[in-house]
Amino acid sequence: MPLDLKLKIKTTTNCKNLVIEDVTGYYDGINNPGGWGELNQNPNIPNESLNLILTAYHFINGEQYVTTIQMSDLVYYISFPFEASIEGFKVSLPADVLSSAIANQISIESGVVLPEEYDVTQEFVEDNIYQVSARLFFDGTEIISEAVSYSSTCNMRKEVDALLTSIDLSCKDCDQSDFDQALLAKSILEGLEDN
Repeated sequence: MPLDLKLKIKTTTNCKNLVIEDVTGYYDGINNPGGWGELNQNPNIPNESLNLILTAYHFINGEQYVTTIQMSDLVYYISFPFEASIEGFKVSLPADVLSSAIANQISIESGVVLPEEYDVTQEFVEDNIYQVSARLFFDGTEIISEAVSYSSTCNMRKEVDALLTSIDLSCKDCDQSDFDQALLAKSILEGLEDN
């Protein structure tokens, strides 16, 4: 079985980076036949062999965009747990790098105009759906992973947490509406995160 790259995607807890991590693991004929090494691709290849194909399903001013970008210059954003090996790579894309790449891609697409309201240097990763695949190209061989989707709800989570902590539970004769709104927001968020 050829190398079967497996990815995991998340945001950092402060919502400032989108993290893409290789969780393929090492080859095992029974438990992980698509892993690195042995009969499959050796992970001791240059890190320039790796790039990411990222699709963002996002909204700008209420209009939906589907923007696909190729991230090939990862040198400042990638780390490796093993010396001279890309196995277990971790790419941490800052929000401003991601939003700039999205803005650049929208700007070069024919018939699409980037709205002035779009912040090209965002501080936080937008709550959207992101789909990522990894592409390896080395010695004439190309390997592309299955696309992995991630629904980012990090900013919503922070807002719901702030709403929950703002409720005065010691007040006995207060209006219950703040408490009800916070619980509704928490329930909706948990529903989004479960899907």
